Amino acid sequence: MSNQDVTSHHRSGRGAFRLLAAAGATAALALGLTVAPSAPATAADVPDSFTISGSGYGHGVGMAQYGAYQMAREGRSPGQILGHYYQGARNGAVRTPRDIDVQVYGPDPYGVDGYGDSGPTRIDVKGGTWALQAQGRTVARGSGPVELSVRRGGLVVRTDGRTHRYDRMWLLWSGTPHYRPDAAPSVAHVRGAHGSYRWGRLQLSASAGVPNVVNRVPLNGAYLFGLAEMPASWGAHGGRAALEAQAIVARSFALLRSGQWKARCRCHVVDDVRDQHFSGFKNESGASAGHWIAAVKATRTSLTRARVLTWSGRPVEAHYFSSSGGRTAHSEDVWASEVPYERSVADPYSLRAPGNGHASWSRRLTQKGAQRLFGLSEVASIKIADRYRSGQVAVLVAKSPSGKSATVRGSADHIRSVVGKHTRGGNVPSSWIDRVRSN
Repeated sequence: MSNQDVTSHHRSGRGAFRLLAAAGATAALALGLTVAPSAPATAADVPDSFTISGSGYGHGVGMAQYGAYQMAREGRSPGQILGHYYQGARNGAVRTPRDIDVQVYGPDPYGVDGYGDSGPTRIDVKGGTWALQAQGRTVARGSGPVELSVRRGGLVVRTDGRTHRYDRMWLLWSGTPHYRPDAAPSVAHVRGAHGSYRWGRLQLSASAGVPNVVNRVPLNGAYLFGLAEMPASWGAHGGRAALEAQAIVARSFALLRSGQWKARCRCHVVDDVRDQHFSGFKNESGASAGHWIAAVKATRTSLTRARVLTWSGRPVEAHYFSSSGGRTAHSEDVWASEVPYERSVADPYSLRAPGNGHASWSRRLTQKGAQRLFGLSEVASIKIADRYRSGQVAVLVAKSPSGKSATVRGSADHIRSVVGKHTRGGNVPSSWIDRVRSN
């Protein structure tokens, strides 16, 4: 996975926070207890709650999207933005595959709790007709709903009262290059998916007892057009260079994933935060979508040649996130691997970008939440004991009224996760924690 959105788009039942493509290196929670003499505990020693204050949103590795927006507003080019956040990397045109396979409904191929779909679904083509193909021939045509289920491990498709059973089928719809191209445009809708699909074809199969639906679309066309990772409206407010930088890093991420076909989903990428947030025509038809589409087109020369981020002449997987607390992170401080082009850099731009709702934030940690977090019967105080180069918290130390201390330490992403789940809201936007105040 992947990256951290500016906006919070999540499919119901798929999870409430963004997973990272490079995750898997989360450190374990470390608790250390020591005892020191102190005065007897009193009620005043034990606050009812704590207020955690901080800034930034996301994991902190790579390009800060709000920072890129502000750099664009200050006149920086796409190349200058990328050069700042990915120091030593280059961007240039390379050959890319024409198509990419995007799972829009089906089981989670990554083994991540809280993600993936279950149960039957249906597809409706609005504004036109469809054709169902299997084994190289058309087995049905129509305009009504296409119902998908799985029985005895096999895919079952019902259309107009007829049942079709094949290992793999393709659904085409009118107004596309694949079926009745001269017909009026139509759009496919998959129940349970968060997008809609004007382009490509839908591959239908069964996997892990669930219908599996994959949209095959042009990588440098409908796929990138359909990504909802940065507000297209920024293009109308001085942010065109940021949109072009986003198009380049999103393409780089997709290009690397296009070489990693996954048998469980018969796909290269999924359509949410585990990879990149793809909502298809829903994004492409938005009010400000023209700015984003123009940025994608400006960074390609054809459907099979376009600009990507490179290191030592090879395309690389580029991470990005919403906004920092003033400085981005070394990759190894957030995950495990040291990535040479994802180093900590100053990022004052995020904090002064207009519209950044996470330039400052606060969360409430109850006394019971603090007790669970640190494994103490009572928590009198919480202090920040150490930080990473980025300013993200590395170590938190709590003390009880009796003098016991307990420590929470780990990667920046671990701190964000473990502290966040004990707060009243169930999350903290980032591990750029400025202070913890007793209430």
